[in-house]
Amino acid sequence: MNDSIRSRIINTCQELARTRGFQRLTVDDLARGAGISKRTLYRYFHSKEEVIEAALDKFMQDIQTEADIIICSNKPPRELVNHMLNFLFTRAQFITNSMSLDDLRKYYPHLWQKIDAFRLERIRSIINAINERQKTPTAIDPRILGVVVTAAIQAVLNPDFILENNLSFTDTAHQLSQLLTTAFLSPPINDPCHNNL
Repeated sequence: MNDSIRSRIINTCQELARTRGFQRLTVDDLARGAGISKRTLYRYFHSKEEVIEAALDKFMQDIQTEADIIICSNKPPRELVNHMLNFLFTRAQFITNSMSLDDLRKYYPHLWQKIDAFRLERIRSIINAINERQKTPTAIDPRILGVVVTAAIQAVLNPDFILENNLSFTDTAHQLSQLLTTAFLSPPINDPCHNNL
């Protein structure tokens, strides 16, 4: 099979989903955008949902590759987190717009679960890298840190929370990032309550 045609179909899906979401996409749109016939598209994918899943898989592979590169770099923890968030914001627009989030919630919840499982695994690897890099260890046990960060991300960066609160994914992610990096990557503050115990 011709990988360039497959890539064109996946890229078209990502590009069109930025403005239409996933549900409004048709196989005709995907074929026309990729410059191929519907028949050719069906040689590579059996359904529109398969194209969408392949587009999500490609995105997750790109994120994993970038995360592996940045984790191996010598960037300080705050730069590591900011780099990953910037990469995510530039590449994830086809998933993070309100139409795509709504479509994932209503029509493709199993694909959102796949994204969620992937991001939790990547978050854990980034937290582990940050913990190994901290020049002064934090007073917070890394296991607790991992659970708190993961729970915060799951609770806030999900379609239900974002759409029900009329927020944008980008603004929500930026604010959550600020909160988490301030709480966990800033120099420790003497805790007067702890000192009095």
